[in-house]
Amino acid sequence: MKYRGVLAMTLLLVCLSVSGCVVLESSSISDRSGSGPRVASEQSRVGILHLTVPEGLTELANTDLVHQCQSGILTNVTTELKVREWLIAQDYSVVASAECVPLPPPPPPPPAAPEKVVLRGVHFAFNKAIIRSEDMSVLDEAADSLKSSPNTRVNVNGYCDAIGSERYNMRLSQRRAEAVVTYLEGKGIASDRLIPQGFGKTNFVASNDTAEGRAQNRRVELIPIGQ
Repeated sequence: MKYRGVLAMTLLLVCLSVSGCVVLESSSISDRSGSGPRVASEQSRVGILHLTVPEGLTELANTDLVHQCQSGILTNVTTELKVREWLIAQDYSVVASAECVPLPPPPPPPPAAPEKVVLRGVHFAFNKAIIRSEDMSVLDEAADSLKSSPNTRVNVNGYCDAIGSERYNMRLSQRRAEAVVTYLEGKGIASDRLIPQGFGKTNFVASNDTAEGRAQNRRVELIPIGQ
């Protein structure tokens, strides 16, 4: 009994010496997770008997919960304040619980830019639509590139030099484009990925005044669609 009186007097003197007489005894958090499980906090305060309940206890308990929640957002918050009276002191117990709202998932990474497919064209002998042996390796390389990019479709554009009529060269350029398509199909490229088009004696890339220039104009270009 004597010990209790000394303890009570000590509490009284301590509480009289501090403003508001609010002393934090404990603060804890449990079952914390970012996926939404319930989290809880329990805190205690000590004060003089018959003093009004210190303000801010429930708010302080909820603040503790917010600090323990990764997103800082709570739902289903419940807070209960209990007061237990002793001889000359009161014990304030604040129990708070809530559900921690999980952080939103990170945004998906931006879609990767489609890889640019570069395909070299081939050339033809004068008045011919036959794949030359020296150009077969170029088309083999193009077939390998298309196999590694299975969603790529290609315009196969045929051209001629300036010799001959427009009507004849239009048909010749179409035959050249179709010859390239046939070769690539033989290498395993689906026909619906290859669009042959003849442009006749247009879109020259060199002068038609020289044999070398005309040879450069007799060509088929492989243009991936969408690039």
